[in-house]
Amino acid sequence: MRGSPPTEINEENQQSPEEKVPEIAPEADENAPEADESAPLAEEAVAILPSDPQKTKFSTSDSVELNGVYYPAGSVSAPLVILMHWAPGDQDDWVEIAYWLQNRGMGGHNTGDESTPWLDSSWFPAIEPEISYNVFTFTFRNCENGCKSFEREKWYIDVQAAVEYAYELGDIDKDNIIMIGASIGSDGAADGCAYLNQIYTDACDGVLSFSPGNYLTIDFGEMVKELGAMSDPKPVWCLYAESDPESAAVCGNITEDNYTPYSYPPDVIFSNGHGMNLIVPNQDPDPLELMLKFLAMVS
Repeated sequence: MRGSPPTEINEENQQSPEEKVPEIAPEADENAPEADESAPLAEEAVAILPSDPQKTKFSTSDSVELNGVYYPAGSVSAPLVILMHWAPGDQDDWVEIAYWLQNRGMGGHNTGDESTPWLDSSWFPAIEPEISYNVFTFTFRNCENGCKSFEREKWYIDVQAAVEYAYELGDIDKDNIIMIGASIGSDGAADGCAYLNQIYTDACDGVLSFSPGNYLTIDFGEMVKELGAMSDPKPVWCLYAESDPESAAVCGNITEDNYTPYSYPPDVIFSNGHGMNLIVPNQDPDPLELMLKFLAMVS
């Protein structure tokens, strides 16, 4: 069962959405032609949600309650990016990237160090001011502050609940949803995109995966093939380190037309180059530049 989409958090600090200013009606002109009531109405101004992230909870089909956060875009009906985390962390690992994609001046709240460069937005590439994405993150079951055990089948149930819930968020473009994930989340992104498109045709427009490894018991290559076989094929990009045997085996052997791999040699990637460890500065190609390129292509 899905929960209701979130509307607010931090009630003491929450600002009210901007109210629409009513227009003054002009005086009637006796000689003016009668209005055509069948003509489409002009688009009404819609209040944009405040930039503050909105914490929320939703339930899976097996009645597990999960935590999520919605970062509203700066314009109505903007694309939605769903970010899925890796096993060593939770949705908080995406927080600075979520602020960055939201592009509403909310970043820089975390101090990253050499071990967590994805939490240091000082090196993130600039985004044009007119670009702003809705962003949704969530934490897999039993994964607060890092996953306590591997629950592959249950995590897929979490993915299903998360993408269905995110689809119902207000003020998003329901025909322009993009999924991005790292490690277990990278498989979840592909699985979730295919799943959502089975329910709502062409709702998900593409997948960017950092280090997939068939972690949710579903073959990543089969998901790529399924997304490529849709009437409007969905692109899938895979980033992986050559030193990461599981991801290299998965990403290096897919030949579908909708698929693009990016590999990093072992001597230039931080740590073991798995999952979020691919998101480090001074890489060629820059992983966040690739993210922006992918989003520009599909949104």
